[in-house]
Amino acid sequence: MRIGPYTITSPLPLTPAEASILTEALPLTTMQSTATLGGRGSLQFIDGIAGKHVAIKPYLRGGLMGKVNRKYYFGRGKSRAARECELLDRLTGTEVSTPTPLGFIESGRVLRRCWLLMETVPHDHTLASAPLTESQKEALFARLAPQMKALLDLGIHHVDLHPGNIIVTHKGLPVLIDFDKARIGIEDKKALSELYVKRWARAVIKHRLPESLSKQFARMMAKL
Repeated sequence: MRIGPYTITSPLPLTPAEASILTEALPLTTMQSTATLGGRGSLQFIDGIAGKHVAIKPYLRGGLMGKVNRKYYFGRGKSRAARECELLDRLTGTEVSTPTPLGFIESGRVLRRCWLLMETVPHDHTLASAPLTESQKEALFARLAPQMKALLDLGIHHVDLHPGNIIVTHKGLPVLIDFDKARIGIEDKKALSELYVKRWARAVIKHRLPESLSKQFARMMAKL
């Protein structure tokens, strides 16, 4: 569906009015703070779109280039949003818990912009900020273990997996988010496991999170 400069690709039976509501919310996704670990401050949430509560995720540039050009990126082929949407579709029905993908929005051919549409997962915290007791953390890691094993078995590398990219639902379930730039087809499970442990540990140190999060994650991965 085309709305002005935007192309919406979604299995949802969107009405023109609903599509317009989505595109009108896009500028807001580039105006919010991304200072939190995981960058979810840029997400926008809209209820009542084809009967769904929709989260809109923008793809913004970080690093040095992001200080000059945060909104646009160069690229050919499938957009970042399309690739992440396809991966989330692939993970549907596996042990890995992710937000349900609802499509994506794209704009531009050379200077590109894109957004992922997902069904909102009710939560108040990520693993980085959740006020969990030690027993609750142990229970959460026990629920995370089969998800990580599934990623290893599937050869999928979530390149930015850390406590800030695991949301804790109201029922205490871990849901993995932000699969942008994920790598697939990695056959060496041991090497893949080591990559996960090293990235997790770096984030814990950088953001001054409890060291116990690193120890629990490392112990869990060693048992897979």
